[in-house]
Amino acid sequence: MREKSQRFLDLLAIGRVSNLPTVWSNVLTGFLVARCFHEVPENMGGEIGLIALLLGSTSCAYLFGTFLNDWKDAHFDEQYRPERAIPSGRWSRRAIGRIAFALSILAAALLIPLSLSSVIVPILGGALLTSIVCYTILHKKTPVAIIPMGLCRGLLYPLGFFSAASGSPELGQSIHPVPIIVLIGVGALVYVAGLTLAARYESGPAGGAIPRLTLRLLLFACLLTHNWWWITGKSGNLGGTSVFLSALPAIAVFVLWTARSLCVLRRSVPAFVSRSLAGICLVDLLAFPGITIMLQTSSTSVMPYLTLLPALPLSCMVLSLILQRIAPAT
Repeated sequence: MREKSQRFLDLLAIGRVSNLPTVWSNVLTGFLVARCFHEVPENMGGEIGLIALLLGSTSCAYLFGTFLNDWKDAHFDEQYRPERAIPSGRWSRRAIGRIAFALSILAAALLIPLSLSSVIVPILGGALLTSIVCYTILHKKTPVAIIPMGLCRGLLYPLGFFSAASGSPELGQSIHPVPIIVLIGVGALVYVAGLTLAARYESGPAGGAIPRLTLRLLLFACLLTHNWWWITGKSGNLGGTSVFLSALPAIAVFVLWTARSLCVLRRSVPAFVSRSLAGICLVDLLAFPGITIMLQTSSTSVMPYLTLLPALPLSCMVLSLILQRIAPAT
């Protein structure tokens, strides 16, 4: 029984399941940005089904990446991380590879219904899976791997956006919101690039000092990419306050958490990475005051309790931190 329990925990660790809530937060942020520019469909059952397919596909894609990563790094782990599932013999490399392959097929299959009315969705899905494979191949070889790593995260936003557009064809044909979702994706890409630079120091021999100033600039770039599109626009007020004041609580939470994480970096890179991965949800939180305002000012919005929407990325972050007690984030 203990052996079976350990093998199950190994799967949770290989899958880095504590990071799954951050994936959901990214996808739902992109989805809700789309809803800012088009009415919510009257068929809420169809909307929920669409979201379920989207979350299922992106979750499988993420798990595909983590299992593929452990499969690829088996020889490295034999030398540096012998306690992991494959080097310890609790799971065979072949079994982990087969699970990774099955997850990639499932991720693609779940996107098929979303691709029927939007040709961009399968393109983005293919780009996501390709970025995962590229990162897996490159990440032990070159710092350039931060680009596909960042794309793995940044592509989740347009994937969520255009999946929402699959139920609203006229939204998919509009170019007005596209720069917004692209910049939000770029902000997440740059944030994760900073994390990846730090994560390179987690395993293997030390290679010099971490460029702290560069890292800080990368981590805080999302303050611009996730806020400009609605603060500078005519998006109304939230509860009678100005649009800028509406953004301040989210900005304060993000800045305080990230600054605290950078302090932790001085003592422990793994602890910094774990905190900052959970903090991806706070990157999304930066966009939620704008999402809330724009949905509130839309005469076609039928979504209830809009002021509670910022609780979505916050709850994803809390869940991520809880799951980190069961399975490590890196």
